[in-house]
Amino acid sequence: MAQRVVYMERFKFTKTSLKTLASAGVAGRWSDAEVKELYFDTTVGGGQFFRLIKKFRGKKLTIKLGDFQTMTVEQARNEARDKLNLIRNGINPNEQKKADIDDANSIFTFSDLFEAYRKNFEQMIRAGERRQLSLNQTIAIFSNHTNPVFLKRDVRSIASDDAKGILATLKLSKSTSIFNKCLTQIKAVFNYAKTEGLISNHHFAEQKKFADSERERVLSQIEEVRLLEALDVEDQIYKDIVLIALMTGQRKHCILSLKWQEIDPQQKIWMIPAGKAKSKKSLTVPLIPEAMEILTRRSNEAEADELYVFPIKHSKLGHVTEKTGEGSFWRRTIRRAGLYSDDKQQRLTFHDLRRSTATRMARAGIEMALIQKTLGHSSIAITQKIYAHHDVSQVRKSLEDTWNKPVSTMDTLKEQLKALTPEQRLELLGGDI
Repeated sequence: MAQRVVYMERFKFTKTSLKTLASAGVAGRWSDAEVKELYFDTTVGGGQFFRLIKKFRGKKLTIKLGDFQTMTVEQARNEARDKLNLIRNGINPNEQKKADIDDANSIFTFSDLFEAYRKNFEQMIRAGERRQLSLNQTIAIFSNHTNPVFLKRDVRSIASDDAKGILATLKLSKSTSIFNKCLTQIKAVFNYAKTEGLISNHHFAEQKKFADSERERVLSQIEEVRLLEALDVEDQIYKDIVLIALMTGQRKHCILSLKWQEIDPQQKIWMIPAGKAKSKKSLTVPLIPEAMEILTRRSNEAEADELYVFPIKHSKLGHVTEKTGEGSFWRRTIRRAGLYSDDKQQRLTFHDLRRSTATRMARAGIEMALIQKTLGHSSIAITQKIYAHHDVSQVRKSLEDTWNKPVSTMDTLKEQLKALTPEQRLELLGGDI
């Protein structure tokens, strides 16, 4: 059955009049008295559209402007006028729209670069060269900080001033630490893109990070006692986590994801696989008797075939993945122990346990090379930079030695002369006194 098509004379479009026509359930076309090339079309199936119909180079040109459900009458008129201006200038609006879509599809955004960078990162994880944790952190920085400042701009057209403007926005809106992480990521992504031939060059290579002072927070003996006492009211699993951290000096991620297969109870060692170590090299950690006591107890209490040392039922990963923000066991504990501060430099963090263990080793006179090996640092320079200034015992000994020794050779000679008898002095000088 053919559709009933209704054509009417031109009239001034209003929302009310067009709603009435749309509800009639017929196929029709009406034109606007204000913009005569603007038409309102309806279909039997319920379609309601604004169209522009105009001759262009001797042929009828029909342009769909929008749906009556999402476009007002005034918006349709303005859109029609814009399209008419293009036609007057010899431009086919339909061809212009297609060209705009093609241009949009050809834009190479920071998001496009990052996607290529991410895929390469995943390949490196499978090869054991990078860690999944690092990728998770990288994606979080991209989503929350770097991608929003690039918007939809084409990275191939970013000039030097554009790069400076992007970084200026980050500097004003982010903390020193976050800005440095953002700049590191931007450089890494653009350098990878350049290496792969995705871009020819970029203007971020010479940009400098903020000078960020190394964190120095360590636990005093009194604070350590308060921390462990505060953990007494928490579940035993959380106290065990903190004790293992203090006894091994390892990173939180390695401790929380510790598997039973990584523990050798006969040799009393913990073998951290390369895929979990920040240095990307496997690490062997000796376990002191107190640490072995904790692990033995947990092993005896563990369910059959339990994979993780610190399991938790509601975790998707199967082990504790505790954050350290509000509501976490860590935040509750440091508040209870009086170790929480609004000043982030003074507030105790989980990573400070690692620094505290290393500092304790340095103060005990343990060689820096052994501390480096324990912590799994890729370079001893990293160990020295972060922890050497805490070894005040060696500095104190040097000061004491300096104070108790004569300050010069002349002072030494004076002391020796005073100890001589008159006869010895005469003999030394070769004549009468």
